[in-house]
Amino acid sequence: MRLLNWLAPVLSIVLISHAYTRVNAQGYPPTIPQSGMIQPVSYDSFNLPGLTQNAQSMSAPPPPNFFQAASGGYGPPGMPGMPMNVGPNAPVNAFPQISPFEKLFQQHRVEDNGLWSYRESNHGKKYFFSTEALFAKYRNPGRSKLGNDGSISYFGMVEDELIDATDDEFSEAAENLNYFDHFHYNEVPALYAPGTRLRWGWTNDDDSGFEFTGWWIATADSEWSAINNSTHKPNPANQGVMDILLSPPNYIDPTGTGVVSSIPGVTTAQINTILQNELMNLGGLPLDDGTLNGVTVPYDLDFRIKVVSQAWGTNATWMSTPMIDKNNLKVRSLAGVRYMKVKEAFSFVGRDSGLLYSDATSITGIRPDLKLFSHPTGSDENDDDIIDNAGVVEDDSGSGGSGSSTAFFAAPLNPVTGLPVIPYTTVVDSKVDTNLAGPEIGIQFDLGGEKFKIWGQTKLGLMANQEKIQLSGDNVGMGIRADPDDVDRPKALIDPTAADPNPNAFSSTQSHTHVSPIFEQSIFAEMDIFEHVPVLKRMKILEEAKFKVGYTYIVAGEVARPFDSIRWQGMPTRGLFPSIEVERQTWSVGTWSVGIDWLY
Repeated sequence: MRLLNWLAPVLSIVLISHAYTRVNAQGYPPTIPQSGMIQPVSYDSFNLPGLTQNAQSMSAPPPPNFFQAASGGYGPPGMPGMPMNVGPNAPVNAFPQISPFEKLFQQHRVEDNGLWSYRESNHGKKYFFSTEALFAKYRNPGRSKLGNDGSISYFGMVEDELIDATDDEFSEAAENLNYFDHFHYNEVPALYAPGTRLRWGWTNDDDSGFEFTGWWIATADSEWSAINNSTHKPNPANQGVMDILLSPPNYIDPTGTGVVSSIPGVTTAQINTILQNELMNLGGLPLDDGTLNGVTVPYDLDFRIKVVSQAWGTNATWMSTPMIDKNNLKVRSLAGVRYMKVKEAFSFVGRDSGLLYSDATSITGIRPDLKLFSHPTGSDENDDDIIDNAGVVEDDSGSGGSGSSTAFFAAPLNPVTGLPVIPYTTVVDSKVDTNLAGPEIGIQFDLGGEKFKIWGQTKLGLMANQEKIQLSGDNVGMGIRADPDDVDRPKALIDPTAADPNPNAFSSTQSHTHVSPIFEQSIFAEMDIFEHVPVLKRMKILEEAKFKVGYTYIVAGEVARPFDSIRWQGMPTRGLFPSIEVERQTWSVGTWSVGIDWLY
């Protein structure tokens, strides 16, 4: 048989052409199928069909970024290729796993110019925590009058008696000077106290968030004494004798006929001089005693006012996505709830000797209600070593000694019982506990960037106000009156007995619930300064910290305040005692703050 010589080369070419396979180097992209999809698939070097054993054992892996076209449109993938990240534990992987281009947060927004803007983030929640030291100032009681409005002044009560004891000229001059005058609460010094504030919360990728704030301010107490304003100061050397004279059984005037000495080694003349120095023209307490004009009670030993304030609170606030978000300015709305506790107290203490005194040598010179004092000029006109004597009208004649022998001191005597008026102390205590709770809304602005930012909050709320008012005291009345049958000047205080040592004491309590508005304004500055301080920048705890300063002002309306909620009436012998008369005012506190803010 004859063989064709051309058949061998033709068959060889056919076999070679069928064994040929195209190889794409460097991840050359495949042709996009008609479906228009390229499918990322997982890579497993040990389970790739169609590869020889030698190819599977190669030490160098195939090049990355190879994507295999999906076969059959949306059907299962064909031969796997190489995705962007390799390995079974990779966080993102081929479909149906997480896309390598997935973002936890995406925001599409139309700006004012009509163009779309786009934001994306994988940060998730950003937490913050701050701690601050507070330096607070509570609202003072204000200019309200201590005592009853409309009551006659002490000078008005004794003007006629003063003219009889001195003359018209002296009386006219005394009218324009302090003569047991009433006072206002603004005499009390400002109420300052330290405190602390903690703030914790988070912001989301869309700049919305939540915060919890708690703050506490310590108790501030401020006291004022009329002795501070007096031109006549007590002498500490006389304190021992005065303690005996003001204590039982050696009261100043046990018989009501005039001061005599019952202290061994101390003469009546010496006691007279001590009283001229120790009794002071301090202040008066106006009262409604049931008469047309009322009275003003004088106090010649002590006259003090004390005010106490304390507050703390907490609030939870939701922050919306910014309504305004331009460059370095963001403005967002706020909504939340608040609780706040306010505790305030007021105390008045007045001490009186129970004596009447005049420039006289016997009890016949004593006149009703009159405590005679030299004009409070702060000078020693008669050179007797006592400034502005009690019981003496000083002039420039000069006695050249120690005290004047013309002063006479006597305790008013009860003609029915034969008992004299004894030294007494008037006490009035008022306390208000206020609980405020309710919803609030507001806005927050942020101005600045990561290195320096100024931000603040404005909040308005309507609170349920539950308040408890307590009032108590003792001996409120014109204590220097002793005759119960006197029509014009009847006895006001009940004499104590062994069975009832405090017959003039009183107490009452009231609770109320109503609505109070509340307003809070705060502004803060945060700055990244710790990284510039040589020692602090090496402290790990301050790596994400910022220095923070600010001011916060909180004001609440319709709050009962202890000094304003008193009806100043007093005449226990006729059943008149101070009582609660609710009068609501504005309460506020302002705080400067310094602290540290952490982001984590």
